[in-house]
Amino acid sequence: MTESSTFVLVTGSTRGIGRAIAETLIARGASVGIHGRDLGQVERVCEDLGGDRAIPFAADLAESESARGLVESAVERSGRLDGLVNNAGGGRAVAFRGLDLEQWRATQAVNLEAAFVASQAAYRVMRRARAGSIVNIASLAAHGPGRWMGADYAAAKAGLVSLTRSLALEAARFGIRCNSVSPGFVDTDMTSELSEEARKRLAIPLGRLASAKEIADVVAFLISGESSYMTGQVLHVDGGLWMHG
Repeated sequence: MTESSTFVLVTGSTRGIGRAIAETLIARGASVGIHGRDLGQVERVCEDLGGDRAIPFAADLAESESARGLVESAVERSGRLDGLVNNAGGGRAVAFRGLDLEQWRATQAVNLEAAFVASQAAYRVMRRARAGSIVNIASLAAHGPGRWMGADYAAAKAGLVSLTRSLALEAARFGIRCNSVSPGFVDTDMTSELSEEARKRLAIPLGRLASAKEIADVVAFLISGESSYMTGQVLHVDGGLWMHG
């Protein structure tokens, strides 16, 4: 999808991977819904990214039901929805013994439930159009124990991978595709405090962290018609860490 009429909503796109995804899609000719919690910050990012092709939306996805209104507002504003990237999320490393139910539920809400609500709302719009692409940003943590992040985060991302496949199977007959990207360690503000020694201990086969642009390029591929025969897939973009099991 590179036509100027293409519209893609990217959640959590004011910084890091989400912002890189937005930048890449705009560079390829799409209009992009930029989302964050604070409208002022979102509007500043839109100015930086490209004026009329970066469209601001604010919603707090910690309240997962607000994802429905976000999608509906984006469709009302743009008149269409060709793609959705569920990128918003977050977490922190917490030992299993230190987790409480409130923390668990908060992590599920922003990482899994908001993506479910947004995808369901997008699916209804795309089903009428009989076309569309949804990309979920999962994590290396989805495919094993919560080794670097907490069990709550790993479980949420594993659920997101499962949701991807379930939606892909149901939506395929309507021309809608759903895929996931599982990044490893990415050079963003979230990893900026890692020392050089800590980075070496990660034992990434390619020997470095990913750039946010490297994740964004894969997402843009999955949104585009270049991946038109791919659905239900999970692409690992982790420098080879997946091979460690």
